[in-house]
Amino acid sequence: MGKQLFARYSGAMSQVNVEIVREAWDAYSRGDYDRVAGFHDPHIVVVTVEDGALYGNDAVLANYKRWNEAWEGAETTLEEVIGRGDRVFLTVRFQGRGRASGIEIDTRLYEVYMLRDGRVLRIDEYEHRAEALEAAGLSE
Repeated sequence: MGKQLFARYSGAMSQVNVEIVREAWDAYSRGDYDRVAGFHDPHIVVVTVEDGALYGNDAVLANYKRWNEAWEGAETTLEEVIGRGDRVFLTVRFQGRGRASGIEIDTRLYEVYMLRDGRVLRIDEYEHRAEALEAAGLSE
């Protein structure tokens, strides 16, 4: 009986966390960084593929702004969202052209969000889907 109760709670918690991450992504895509910050724990840690670890909302939001300013016609699309307990796995497609370089890219990144008490505590970016799925506890 205890395992069934945990499974139901875990599933409900996963769905709530998925909705939080979706709302945060919606705000990000509109450039509403104040709203994005509202979803973060004040001591958030984000580990990006390019910049490494960022600590706290100020550093994370500055990185988001800098990233968006570096691209023309940037489009970021959520292609896949899977929740499991306190973690949410994302497949994100990024398309754009570098303002300075003119180089066009069309790539995917994989992210794992860790949430606690309805707040995003940590985000880890990965270049490889299998690695991100494993980090989210969703190994294929």
